[in-house]
Amino acid sequence: MTQDAFDLSGLDGTNPLGFLAAVGTLVVLARDGHPQSRLWWKESTTWVPVLAGVPVVDEERLSQLVAHALAGAAVSADDERRRREAERSMQDAKRSLDRKMRELRSARRDHRERNAALEEAVRALEEDYSETRRRWLQALRRAVPRPELALGRRLDCTPDEYREHATGMLDHATYASRDALDLLAAFGSDGCSRRDGAIEPTPFCFITGSGHQEFLDTVRALIDKVTPERVRETLFRPWDYRDARLSMRWDPAEDKRYALLDADPSDTGARTVWMANLLAYRALSLFPSTPTARGLGAAGWSLAAGSMVFSWPLWQYQASLDSVRSLVQLSDLAHAHPDTAALRARGIAAVYRSQRIDVGSGGKRKINFTPARLV
Repeated sequence: MTQDAFDLSGLDGTNPLGFLAAVGTLVVLARDGHPQSRLWWKESTTWVPVLAGVPVVDEERLSQLVAHALAGAAVSADDERRRREAERSMQDAKRSLDRKMRELRSARRDHRERNAALEEAVRALEEDYSETRRRWLQALRRAVPRPELALGRRLDCTPDEYREHATGMLDHATYASRDALDLLAAFGSDGCSRRDGAIEPTPFCFITGSGHQEFLDTVRALIDKVTPERVRETLFRPWDYRDARLSMRWDPAEDKRYALLDADPSDTGARTVWMANLLAYRALSLFPSTPTARGLGAAGWSLAAGSMVFSWPLWQYQASLDSVRSLVQLSDLAHAHPDTAALRARGIAAVYRSQRIDVGSGGKRKINFTPARLV
């Protein structure tokens, strides 16, 4: 028995996190054995997502289905212990390498013999770090709830490591089982790398170590927080922002600055909605990255007045997962003034846009979305 439709009244389509969480809900259901699921939007005091085509009759059962799809594979205590041990060894090797690199940079250039010895020591430490990182990645593959998380703690793998992961996933991917591979395609490309040799990450990567949080590590921690009740509160209740930390920083409400508050925002700590962030992460599988003439490009993103902006559509017909994939990747969305008549012919009633902004510097640097505006 199937209920006609569910209003996901906890999600706001004019908020980039709310929009991504709604799309992520469709993704997890369609990929977890419910390909008949459909999503669309209705205008109320805001834009509310509507979900249909799911074989349940109430909010409780729907929340259980979504939680089951989010939970991922179980990780044994032994595999987790080996991962932690390997990570500590890698971090020790990295600290030793960093100390020696600082010593080499500060050495006087006229001390040739000493410099040669330092360079040799650095090469040995680089080899040690590479080997400990390789062992850590091997241990990580056996200790992650989802395959794409074996990439590491953050999106800083080399193009060679990226290709290795992609090749392994291609060997097991099918049309019905491609979610991890699609997420890998969203993270970056082996055709675009930074000066430090790592791949250039997706513009959705808002957390890069500030506050001791990393992109993929945060996803792993969020998966540990999955419960049907938390999913239900996210989808159907007003958000109360009681969850501490573990945020992907896609909610404009998280743009906390000294000038706007009566206390240091670093003292109060970030407050968010855990399951909204995890559902939004799963939506990234519909936003692949690709090399362009100006570096890495990603679906939904464009440059406007020198800043990166994210644009998304709100449609008013029952769209399947494949239809939503086509809608969010429309190049028309990136235009400064999209052709509203052409978009309405495709069933798109509105387009919203948020700017990606950097706030602060150094260890206090944060990346945020601005409040969305109707384009």
